[in-house]
Formats: sequence, structure tokens, C-alpha cells
Amino acid sequence: MVKLTKEQIYGENRLSREEKIKMFEELLISTNRPGVDKIIQFLRDTDFYRAPASAKYHSNYDGGLMDHSMMVYSVACSFAESLGEIDPESKQQFKEDSIILSCLLHDVCKCCMYVAAKKWKKDDDNMWIQYDGYDIQDTFPIGHGEKSVIMLTRIGLELDPCEMLAIRYHMGLWGETNKEFVSQQKSAIEICKLVLLVQMADHSASQMFEPTIE
Repeated sequence: MVKLTKEQIYGENRLSREEKIKMFEELLISTNRPGVDKIIQFLRDTDFYRAPASAKYHSNYDGGLMDHSMMVYSVACSFAESLGEIDPESKQQFKEDSIILSCLLHDVCKCCMYVAAKKWKKDDDNMWIQYDGYDIQDTFPIGHGEKSVIMLTRIGLELDPCEMLAIRYHMGLWGETNKEFVSQQKSAIEICKLVLLVQMADHSASQMFEPTIE
């Protein structure tokens, strides 16, 4: 598994955007999955490589969505390797192509959703200052993880059921209190451990490694 470190993604000597895009697309191509060529063209035609990962939280800057996706993938690879050391049989639960697709594309729903906007905040002297930020304009508000699954399959990518579940539930219980959702997610994890791997990677990446521009 090829993965990037925090320094390579966010550090002072981080890889250029072009280098990250090249690695991102090479990973997708390596899966040999039917329809992956259509996904790559979609990413190039939209703002995926330029969009932020959030409006005001993790990786909330130009190019943050790609950085976040790469970080999630890298963390997931590390988790999978560590779990394999504890229990060699667990390696069989995590196919490399499934990790690549479910991690790199879990947030494709954020394409064309963030719009540059002028924002206001108070500085250290309690004075209002203007800064560049983002507004959210979701033109297809059907959900988060489920939207990514819908988009990917409509574009033409073949996802197996486990990958669909991992992308659908990658947010875990973040902001969810609906009993039906909790029950469905529990069942998804029992069916496919990739769901839990992607959840852990997504949460760890966003909370432990990614910068937030204040």
C-alpha cells in the first residue's frame, strides 16, 4: 500500500498539488475497477481537486478535499496493517482496492458544494475583520454518505456491497440520533468490517492530523 505522511500532505515541504493528483489517480487506476476511468474524468471536470473538505472545520481551504481524502486513505492503510499484526486473519477483511476506493471517494458528495464567500470574524483586538471563506450550496440534499454512493454508481463505478456500506456510513454516529440509523449502522459493521475501518480513519484524520484555517 502506498500512503502519504502528514508532512507530505500538510507540511512545509508538502507535495505539490500536481504530485498529489498524480498519486491520487494512480491509486484509483491501480484498482482496475470498471468505471474508474469515468470517475477520474469526473474529478477532473469538477472542483474536487480544488474544493475544501469543509466550510469551517478540517481542511477548510483550497485543495482540502483531496488532502483529506488522501489522509483518510493513509490512516486506513496504517490501521489495516496494525490490525493485521494483532490478528493476521483480519487482513483478509480489508482488500486493498476496497480501501482505496472507499477512502479516496467517500466524500465525492462534496464536489461543487462549497462556494467562495467573504466572511467576518473578530481578531485578537476584538475588532471585526473580513476573510475569505466558504458558503455551502447543496443542490441535491439527499444525505452525505448515501449521496456519495449514488453519485459514484450513477457515474459508472462498480462498487461492491461492502464498499457501498463503508462509504454510506463513513461518518459513524456523528450527529445521528435516529434509532433506525443506529441499528442499520450496527448491522453494516457486523456485515463488513471495512465500515468500521473507514469510520476510524475518517474521524482520526479530521480530528488528529488536519489543519483548520481560522
